[in-house]
Amino acid sequence: MNLFVCIDDTDNLDSIGTGELLENMMREAAVRGLGKSGFIVRYQFLIDDAIPYTSHNSAMCCTAQTDDRAAFTAFCEDFLRRTAAEGSDPGLCILTDDPEKDYEPLVAFGRRAQTEVLTKADALAAAKAFGADVHLSEHGGTGDGVIGALAGAGLRAGKEEGRIKGKLHPPLNKPDWSMAEFSAAYGAERFADEDGNEITQELPLRFEWPTKLVFQRGKVTAVLVQQNGQWMPKPKIRKNRG
Repeated sequence: MNLFVCIDDTDNLDSIGTGELLENMMREAAVRGLGKSGFIVRYQFLIDDAIPYTSHNSAMCCTAQTDDRAAFTAFCEDFLRRTAAEGSDPGLCILTDDPEKDYEPLVAFGRRAQTEVLTKADALAAAKAFGADVHLSEHGGTGDGVIGALAGAGLRAGKEEGRIKGKLHPPLNKPDWSMAEFSAAYGAERFADEDGNEITQELPLRFEWPTKLVFQRGKVTAVLVQQNGQWMPKPKIRKNRG
């Protein structure tokens, strides 16, 4: 069975982030033989004084495969109860990944979370209306993490754009790449400019700075920019915190 797994509001300022916690959860699930997972996508939601969040108000979502949904779900619930940070308000969403299903109601909920202040009651009502294909549960604190968990799962199911967790670092002594080489090495399924327009012609790339891939139009995408007459994966340089 294919699933979307999304968690939100699992951290505090001193703990590991939600994305790392999801990685740990899926790693332990694999060790236990309960399932295996794909890459993690980060979805950003509204920043507003009415919304409590640790640093970014974002949820983390991955795909998963399992032969026993009930056991997998029970494991994820227990994992969050055991490992979520003190003072957090964790939420878990597990959603059936079915290409024949219409996810628009959940996609719409996810888009609302990017522009509106929503409540836990809103999330619970949206999940109930969607039916048995969605599991939504809270695991401590106020449980308000169910809002982002449902929203993130909905956006992932709808193939909405998000940032893939993990930074790619250029290898030493190989600055020059073809697009085919980059795809083979890092799993990029498409290339696009900063406006999202797909780049299909073969271009030589200069890979000298760390970069991040994005989930765009349902595919793992490398965003390319042109600097000094050369095309390169868009640099992602860590900002100094003041």
